[in-house]
Amino acid sequence: MMEDTKAIDQSSQELKAILDGIGEGISVIDKDLKIVWVNSIIEKWAGSLEDIRGKNCYRVYQKTDAPCEHCPTVKTFETGKIGKVRQHAYDTQGNIKYFEFISAPMVDGDRKIQTVVELAVDLTERVEIEHKLKETKDNLQAVFDGIGDGISVINKDCQVLRVNHGILQMFNKRDFSGLLGKKCFTEYFKNADICDNCPAQRTFKTGNSSHATKIYQRMDKGRTVFEISTFPIKDSQGQINRVVEHIRNVTDTIKLEDQLLYQERLAATGELAAGIAHEIRNPLSNITASAQLCMSEYKLPEPVKKYLQIVLRNAQNANLIIKDLLDLAKPNEISFKFNSIRKVILSACSLIRPKCSKQGVRLTQRISRRLPSILLDEKRLEEVFLNFILNALDAMPEGGKLAITAYPNSENNEVVINFLDTGSGISSESSNRLFQPFFTTKNDGVGLGLYLARQVISYHKGKIGIESKVGQGTKVIVKLPISRTKEEKQEL
Repeated sequence: MMEDTKAIDQSSQELKAILDGIGEGISVIDKDLKIVWVNSIIEKWAGSLEDIRGKNCYRVYQKTDAPCEHCPTVKTFETGKIGKVRQHAYDTQGNIKYFEFISAPMVDGDRKIQTVVELAVDLTERVEIEHKLKETKDNLQAVFDGIGDGISVINKDCQVLRVNHGILQMFNKRDFSGLLGKKCFTEYFKNADICDNCPAQRTFKTGNSSHATKIYQRMDKGRTVFEISTFPIKDSQGQINRVVEHIRNVTDTIKLEDQLLYQERLAATGELAAGIAHEIRNPLSNITASAQLCMSEYKLPEPVKKYLQIVLRNAQNANLIIKDLLDLAKPNEISFKFNSIRKVILSACSLIRPKCSKQGVRLTQRISRRLPSILLDEKRLEEVFLNFILNALDAMPEGGKLAITAYPNSENNEVVINFLDTGSGISSESSNRLFQPFFTTKNDGVGLGLYLARQVISYHKGKIGIESKVGQGTKVIVKLPISRTKEEKQEL
């Protein structure tokens, strides 16, 4: 009898050693979900067997007052099958732990389930690593999507594997599904085949980063310039299987560089123009004075007087050109005062009305009486408006219609003035160059009027635009801000 007892004790110790040596927590749970027995692994975080025996497993493990929603032990008691679920639990200090609970039935001689063995595989370290990896991934994704430039990952077949939001915005795509798995050259640049000088293909061939500039002509937005850089991604064998493509829209930068270069050239041209103007003005003054002296001091035949008058008229025109050249080199100082823009427009119309009548042009004006007083230089703006009207008359040598409208736009806090004619119109090629100095479509023009007009509008912090169709007419749109405070006046 003593030997049998010793054998049982030894077997129990061996079984306990085996169950502890498994390295995972083991519980035995009865039908009331009370703990019958646990191994030492469970005791380490849940408490000693003496303290937790007879207590509900959900109270000990999950610190709740009711069985878990997806309890595998309940499932095993109901179905007799093995249950499995991933759940969290708490140790005696209240620290959260993560386990995969696997439950299996224990049956008696009648094959009835009396208890359930529950294996608790500790996943805490793994879950924490997963959380850290997810957090790192989310942070990287935020950076990836937060970059304003376009970034895409492509394979050797030029298929798009991944893109950021910058690509969607850059190429006007609604969502990622419209790009993934498709050819980059088709989706980005509407090409039927691989782009010429493709940097991605060079990276696949050489294994080095590559760069290229791509000029893309869009129907809706005009020319767009992209700087494209590609970088290799290698697999575990060191082979390049993907390429990261960084696409940057540098259109505005190039425009700014062109504008700066243009301004430098313009400044040099202005200095040259000023020098020429000064050199011409002196002999021109002598010519004018001599012609006037001859006409006043001598009795001349009528044909001679007629030719002298032609000399004086052309000298006057040359003086006007010289004035424009000097304005180009060094514009006169703008003198701002609060004044009626309506008054300026009506004044320009009254000056030009006789010429309109003589040329057979019907002038109509709809100038709102609600136009506010704004900060303006009356003389300079009147010259600008006269320039627009004279350009319209030049486009209607056989007569036509000229409509001038002005109204306040309270939504944008501005005054809008329109000059609409029914003249010959301007070609799209010429429209792009209208504000360049010395560009003109007139046979006898110098090409400074619109350039100086835009300068004056710019000094008023306004905007100017021109819409035109050949054979239908031209519309000049001027928008001037409505200034309401002294501070705004000081800024101007």
